[in-house]
Parts: sequence; structure tokens; C-alpha cells
Amino acid sequence: MRLKYIVTGMLVLLFGFVLTGCAGMSTSGPDDVICTSIDLGELLQSGQYKKKVDNFLILQDASTSMSDDVEKCWSDEISKLELSKVLIKCMNNNLPADFDVDAGMRVFGAYHDDQGLIYGMTDYSRAGLDAAANILTRTGGNTPIANAIALGTNDLKEARGKTAVILFSDGLNGFDADPVAAAAQMKEMYGDNVCIYPVITGKDKQGQLIMQQIAEAAECGFAIDADNLHERPTSGCSTIGIADGMPDFVKAVFLEKAPVKAAPKPPAKPIDLDSDGDGVLDSRDKCPNTPKGTKVDSSGCPIAIPEKVSITLLVEFDFDKTAVNPRYHSDLEKVADFLKAYPTTTAELEGHTDNRGTDEYNEKLSKRRAESVKNYLIEKFNIEAGRLSAVGYGESQPVDTNGTDEGRQRNRRVVASIVTTIMK
Repeated sequence: MRLKYIVTGMLVLLFGFVLTGCAGMSTSGPDDVICTSIDLGELLQSGQYKKKVDNFLILQDASTSMSDDVEKCWSDEISKLELSKVLIKCMNNNLPADFDVDAGMRVFGAYHDDQGLIYGMTDYSRAGLDAAANILTRTGGNTPIANAIALGTNDLKEARGKTAVILFSDGLNGFDADPVAAAAQMKEMYGDNVCIYPVITGKDKQGQLIMQQIAEAAECGFAIDADNLHERPTSGCSTIGIADGMPDFVKAVFLEKAPVKAAPKPPAKPIDLDSDGDGVLDSRDKCPNTPKGTKVDSSGCPIAIPEKVSITLLVEFDFDKTAVNPRYHSDLEKVADFLKAYPTTTAELEGHTDNRGTDEYNEKLSKRRAESVKNYLIEKFNIEAGRLSAVGYGESQPVDTNGTDEGRQRNRRVVASIVTTIMK
């Protein structure tokens, strides 16, 4: 019996020694992950950067393989899921608190499809995303990456603008569905509005390759090793990670350099023109828009010298017609220029016919011809109607014989002799 107690005591001491030794081999938790945070809001406020996305969606792998440790060093055990959770929180702390984007998080593996969207899509808030990250406590099932991307594609159907899809996974796809093809389908649906950023949490070569190929299928974005987003001192391994990895990642995903604003050019010295071509620059021209050819003084105003000026008008018409023949358009333009040059001048337009037809008919026809010329000057050149009068003389004032075609052609006319006295 005594021997039994001695043996039992020795076993207790030995078990206690083992427990003491194991207690000395403490496992490092997420607190050992050093993740740098900077205020990217200051970069936005400074104008150096601008927002390049309007939405972001996190796809978080919570399959069974994510419960595996990231490293196998003594005092350095942390699961892939725990590391993902720390990195999501770190990313969250790097985003500006008032970041004006929509956000969401979908978890796959341990969650059914209808329960996987644990956050959003909704207005981003730091507290909201942090609370969603705290839900990541369990793993299970195989890794349905392709299905997660397909569900994420549906999650974005109401999104507007540019979207960043951030996939945290070890890439160990556990289903036949091709995740690379699913990424290509997402790209096909949203085009340049979607970029995918796989964050690789494992060291399996095939898994890493799949994550790289997902990024390539999206044609924008990039894959990155999770170790490049943090720094982590270890006791059994050398220090891993990059201290400023997460701030650089967030800048690359969410922000872009704002275009440099060119220094304002000094106002160009105004060019002094001579708009009316009268030889006097606009800055000194007190009578702008002087008609071409008008003699002006040093102020650009017409010189007051008495002078009689005149212009004659002759428009012939086809038999029994009142339409102005196009061959007289240039002549009418000269008359209009004359009337514009001398705005107080009036004109009487005289209409005539040949001798074919009754006197009453020809008088009315001649008046319509004069009215046709008058209307042309008013409508084409904006001559005031009150400055023009139209009269019809019928066949009473021929200028040639009515016995030949040529003579009758000359008698079918509208004439005007416009005379005015000006001060030049």
C-alpha cells in the first residue's frame, strides 16, 4: 500500500511538472499582431488623395481549414481566421471614420448562404464593420470560394459606382466550382466598376495560385500575402510582416492620387481689336459697328461733311411672276447695306409690268412685285418696314417697247432711286 502511495505521489509530481512546463509555453494570440494605423482622412482633407471607390465588400473564408495555425513556432500559434479578423479590424481603423462609401461583409464556409451576409450592404461605419468582425468566432465545412464570389456578385446588384471586393482566404477551394471562373463572371457583369483584392492567409502553393488567378481574372486589383499587411515578432521564428503594410494596402485599394492642380495662369492681356474695321480700335471707338467704307473721326464716328449719296435698284421679273429672281440677291444686299449705312434714309419701291393683261390686273401685279422686293429687304436684312414703301404703276411707265420679248422683259421691273444727304 505504501508503495502505491509513493508511485501515486511521483505520478502527481510528474504530471505537475508537465503542466508547469506547458504553462511556460504560452500561445500568442491576436495581440501579438502589430498592425499600424494612420489617419487616411488627413490625406483626403489635404487634397493629396481622393476616394477611388464608392463601395467595398469583404468575402471572409470561415471554412475548416481557416482554423489551422498560421505558423507552427512555439509561442506563436494563431489561426488563419484569427489573423483575418485582426487584419479586418486593422483595415477598419485605417479607414477614415467618416468615409462616404457603402460596405458589406459576407462569411462563407461555416455559414449558410442566407446567413452569410453578416454586414451590409449599407452605409459604412467603423463601429458597424468592427461589430461584424467580432462575429468571426467559428469555422466549419469545406471552402466554397466560387459560391461566395457568386453570392457577392448578387450582393452588389444595387451598388453604384466603383467597388473593391476584398477576399480573405487560404485559397483551399473545397468544391468543384471554379472560383477563377466566378471572378471572371463578376468582372463580366460589373466591368471596370469592380476590382478584386485576394488576401492570402495560407502557405499552400495551390491555394496561393488560385488566389493569384482570381485577382488576374478581375483584370484589376492584386493578390497579397497576409504577412505583408502586419508585423509580428515571434519567439520561435524570425519577425514576419511589414510594419506599414496595412496603411499602404488601404491607400492602394481605397484611394488614388488627386490630380495636381495647375497654378492659375495670369489673366491674358485683352487684345484691342478693331471690330468694325473703321481704323479705330474698340477701346477708343465711340461709334461701334460703323458700316464698312464710312469715313470716321478719331473716335470712330462718321465725319460730318455734307454730301449727297445715292444708289439705284433694278429687279426684273418673269412674266406674271412676283418672286425675286436669285440673280438679283447681291444687288438687293448692296441696297440693304446702303440703308443700314444711312439709317434715316427711306426708299420708295416702284413696281411695273408689260402691257399684257388688263390695266387693273397689271396695277395690282406691279404693286405685288414692289411688295415682294420690300419683304425681301425686311426679312433677309432686317430693314425696318417703316423705311420702305411700295407702289404699283402697272403698265403706265414702260422703259422699252412692248412689241418684243426683250422689251417686255425690261418693262417687268421694280426700281428705286435712293438719294440722301449726309454729313461726311
